[in-house]
Amino acid sequence: MTETPEPIPPPALPPRVDPEWLRDLDATALDAEAVQLAQAERATRTAMSPYDRQLREIHARQEEIATERRRRERAGRHAARIAVREMAGSGEMPSLADALLAEPSPLPEGRPLSEVRAFLSSGGQVGLGYPTRPGVLGFTDGRHLHNAATWGEARALYADGWEPGAPGGAGVRGVRVHLSGTRVERVVKPSEVVLELAGSETGPTGQPS
Repeated sequence: MTETPEPIPPPALPPRVDPEWLRDLDATALDAEAVQLAQAERATRTAMSPYDRQLREIHARQEEIATERRRRERAGRHAARIAVREMAGSGEMPSLADALLAEPSPLPEGRPLSEVRAFLSSGGQVGLGYPTRPGVLGFTDGRHLHNAATWGEARALYADGWEPGAPGGAGVRGVRVHLSGTRVERVVKPSEVVLELAGSETGPTGQPS
């Protein structure tokens, strides 16, 4: 049986000064207390840095496993792909999530994302990407970031399990869109964006038919 190693104690803290006693300290003594605490904070952050790096690495590996699980799940979503083909013929608008997985592609693979007509499912036309950089969507596998500028690039990344958004614990996940003609932007789920397919029918190679 493997023994659990004893935890390493954190760096020592300077003695705490009671708030009532702080009132009796002159400016020099008060500054000295602040300096001691700043030194203790730096020492603590230095001691934590190896653990922080390990936690980031653990989270990145967990995200990579989640990416592979999504890839397998998306590879088996035949029903959604058939539904998108039917929508393309009926004029209905599929969600971005379903359209990205549809076979054959409901839009030309080489179409720039800036030319894809998208709408929020709650209403209102939007452009994909930032208002200052339209037509570029970021995808992540939890560790890396890849920007897609065409429909085909976005489809390939999404099919491989990559999620729209940025890597890292603080990374924003979701599809970044902006209201057409404005600088108002937001991040939404791929299922909350629908695409207009009318006039975008494609042949078996994803090119306009």
